[in-house]
Amino acid sequence: MLGRAMAVDNDITNIQFKPLQAWALVPQILSMADVHLVVQKRGAADAVLPSKLTNILSAGGHALITADMNTELGKIALKYPGIYQCVEPENSETFIAGLVECLAKDTQQVNAVAREYAVANINVDTVINRFVRDIQALVKH
Repeated sequence: MLGRAMAVDNDITNIQFKPLQAWALVPQILSMADVHLVVQKRGAADAVLPSKLTNILSAGGHALITADMNTELGKIALKYPGIYQCVEPENSETFIAGLVECLAKDTQQVNAVAREYAVANINVDTVINRFVRDIQALVKH
């Protein structure tokens, strides 16, 4: 309820609070956002891949991610320009600049770079097949 109270206290009227939604609706819900925020502390980017990021990419969402460029998330941003906006973590100035840049884009269109990356790299068949190949390669040695 903290979020609702904050919205009321600050007279914020452009936000809606909804009950938990069915999992089947997640792709549609994700596609409604102008920009997804994946905010992490410095040093967290290589500890785990943010689970919400896979869904955001799969939905072709536009995202602002905080991660140092020498992390896996930073390297993906460099290798696949346009996949998401990557800014330095824990730096409010670069975060705001990145958000402004994201919002300046046509976010009504699917982020084709994100969607293509998801189809090619993180769909279940690709991940399982890569895992099987890696295990087979280890067993052969």
